[in-house]
Amino acid sequence: MHRLLPRLLACVVALGFASCASEAPALQNEEMASTTTSRPPASAAGNNDNRSEVSPSVADDARSEQRSPSSAAAVVSADKSERKPMPGPVPPPPPAPPMTTSMPRPLEEVGVAGVVGAGRAAPHAGKSDSARDVAKTTRSADAFGQLETAPADKGGTFVHAGTNPFIDTGADALSTFAVDVDTGSFTFARRFLKQGNLPPDAAVRVEEWVNAMHYSYASPAKIAAMPFSVHIDGAASPIARGKHVVRVALQAKKVSKAERGPTHLVFLVDVSGSMSAADKLPLATKAMHMMVDELRDDDSIALVTYAGSTGIVLPATSIKNKKVIHAAIDNLRSGGGTGMSSGMELAYREAQKQLGGGRSARVVVLSDGDANIGRTSHTEMLKAIKGYVSEGVMMSTVGFGTGNYNDHLMEQLSNAGNGNYTYIDSEKTAERFFVHELDGTLETVAQDVKIQVQWNKDVVARYRLIGYENRDIADNDFRNDKKDAGEIGAGHAVTALYELELVAPSSTPYTDLGTVRVRAKKPRGTKAEELAVVIPAAVLKENARDLDDDAQTAVAVALAAEILRHSPYAEGRTLSEAAELLRGAAHGPHAAERLELASELVAVEPRLARR
Repeated sequence: MHRLLPRLLACVVALGFASCASEAPALQNEEMASTTTSRPPASAAGNNDNRSEVSPSVADDARSEQRSPSSAAAVVSADKSERKPMPGPVPPPPPAPPMTTSMPRPLEEVGVAGVVGAGRAAPHAGKSDSARDVAKTTRSADAFGQLETAPADKGGTFVHAGTNPFIDTGADALSTFAVDVDTGSFTFARRFLKQGNLPPDAAVRVEEWVNAMHYSYASPAKIAAMPFSVHIDGAASPIARGKHVVRVALQAKKVSKAERGPTHLVFLVDVSGSMSAADKLPLATKAMHMMVDELRDDDSIALVTYAGSTGIVLPATSIKNKKVIHAAIDNLRSGGGTGMSSGMELAYREAQKQLGGGRSARVVVLSDGDANIGRTSHTEMLKAIKGYVSEGVMMSTVGFGTGNYNDHLMEQLSNAGNGNYTYIDSEKTAERFFVHELDGTLETVAQDVKIQVQWNKDVVARYRLIGYENRDIADNDFRNDKKDAGEIGAGHAVTALYELELVAPSSTPYTDLGTVRVRAKKPRGTKAEELAVVIPAAVLKENARDLDDDAQTAVAVALAAEILRHSPYAEGRTLSEAAELLRGAAHGPHAAERLELASELVAVEPRLARR
């Protein structure tokens, strides 16, 4: 109870004691992220160097869930050298201590909040009471999903997603989750690192860190049945001795500016008083100018603002009239309260008017997430606009500023709005997302993308998905095409990492580790297609430094994120170790990015030791 006092006191100051006392329980129940993970199968194959890369093909929707290399739609062509038995499992780690930033909740309460119509935001929806699913509730030891309101110098409001536990393969061989291309967590935390400071623990989501990095994955072949290729690699884990790490990655096809379809964007801009800082509305206007200059003549823009009241600043306008659009953006001024909900509804109505005829429509929210008028939770907001989402209007959220920043609201809105979440801390970051990677934001190549990995219990004793805690999907929803999942834009890469404990070695060589299955729909489609790829044991290398540069980078960044969020599974590891891995992977076009992050990690390590 003593851990709730800081939030209650803050609420007293902001709202008055009477309203705080009545609203604190509701806040605790509604805004908490859920804790359990569902376990399903997935498919993957391919890699750089001498590792394999395959392009997916469609499997029958009624595909058996049994692992069968001969029936896989695509197979990893692994190293043909003699397979040597891998080391056996180490003793399981001691139970993880409760995290200091939040308080654990009873299992039956976990995951009640954040259920916004979609599986990505509702990890526990659809869970069965079977022994297999009950085993997944072991994450409760991690004090999962508490709302953490950081002081102003720590940046804002976050929900700690918890830490995925190791799962006994004999009890549950399936791991299922929705893909994620959000990067907001990384950019926000990076702002602290660049200043030599540590980010709030709850602001660190491992998958967003890993997916924020650039990789050189090979694109799918033009004749591929699905718009992405699958890449697999593995080695002894640098995160925990005696374990192994496996990388499963998807690379979406690239689409040029000329190849993508026309789009209509509705900028929904927060012009409330909280946006007056230089790193908020002024930076947002620069970002919008950049995006407008990158659009085609057959694209169009509308501009909606919200503060104490909402309004259409600019109705749908062709990019041919750039001067008019730029002038409308320059005229934006901040002031008043924040009625995000009413602005959201107005923006969606404007977007829907232009949807159809080969044209996509997207609402782009630019805000610090500080909603304080009308509906203020993502759950309430999305209820009002659910119909627009189902008709095909996408939403991207772009965060700005610190202090009162609401990371949780911005991330959850993008999830439920079938979009992506980014955070902008500088003009350089704005240029990355709104210039160099704009086509990936505007052109969705696959929707409701789910990954399910079925681990071979004869080879894998236990496994742990690193990150994706709030992207969990019930195993039995993998082939439920009505279940919302993740979207992949053109050129986007999605990377997931697993830690494995192998069974004790024997005279019989290990065979496959398991099977990765990927399920996805075409944009605005209703029926998903599926591919399956076997993961041969031969992909495992003896050392993490034997991984290709991309896989080594992903492992290094995941290790850093695990350390910074105080994961019990990274205990004893150091940021210097993560930096060393990054330096070892600093080759090719992304070398500078990796070296820069390595330097930042080393610089903050003394602060981590003192915390």
